[in-house]
Amino acid sequence: MNHKEEQVDVRGCQVPMLTGGEGPSLMLLHGPGGAGRWLEFHDRLAEHFTVYAPVHPGFAGTPLPSWVRATEDLALHYVDLIRTLGLKKPLVAGLSIGGWIATELAVFRSDLLAGLVLVDALGVRPERPIPDLFIMDPMEALPYLFADPAKALALMPQAEGVDGIVRMWEEQAAIARLAWTRPYNPQLGRRLHHITAPALVVWGSEDRLIAPDHGRMLAREIDGARFELIERSGHMVTLEQPGPLAEAIARFAGSIGLSTP
Repeated sequence: MNHKEEQVDVRGCQVPMLTGGEGPSLMLLHGPGGAGRWLEFHDRLAEHFTVYAPVHPGFAGTPLPSWVRATEDLALHYVDLIRTLGLKKPLVAGLSIGGWIATELAVFRSDLLAGLVLVDALGVRPERPIPDLFIMDPMEALPYLFADPAKALALMPQAEGVDGIVRMWEEQAAIARLAWTRPYNPQLGRRLHHITAPALVVWGSEDRLIAPDHGRMLAREIDGARFELIERSGHMVTLEQPGPLAEAIARFAGSIGLSTP
């Protein structure tokens, strides 16, 4: 599907953003892979929504500002982006670390959102320790991220030469600033009751990084939230099952009164 690329100035921070589709506004906060790329999942969402896909500072070759010290900083950054774009109550969907940012955003400013979708979201302390991907070789990490590691390399966006490899390590540095000490905010679990926007929690049935039971717990703790499992998928649901995930989000949008094409 056709989409456009633009740079949005958010209080002096230049934000690359991809936009495409038509329908209700959906802001998509990306996970650890594919930043700045329009993938099949974006196409599937764009059949139902006007998709706004910004790049987190420090990803896709952008500089990592000194003011980014924690996910709360990025949550408030996206409050500013919503205002800059003039969006009226967008649906906000966050994937993995983007789900952590989206959760913080909803805690602070649920009033700005039509709804919240958390997809295999980090952020809240799990009952079991999360495997430390920082110390793993990339190939060693694949079984934690994909239901079928053998297909992972075909599904993942490929690094383009030396520049792509450098970008990948720069993004790892950005993630490390947010999650090196711990891949969650120890205070966030106590704050979930502040989320008043309608919420959907979606999880890959074979997520070995954070088990589906963690998603069920999130859905219980967020008042009125729904939970949906996507079969035959690990943590990277957007790559393994883009169609079923997009359809789940579209159904949720319809259930909360957002009319989609």
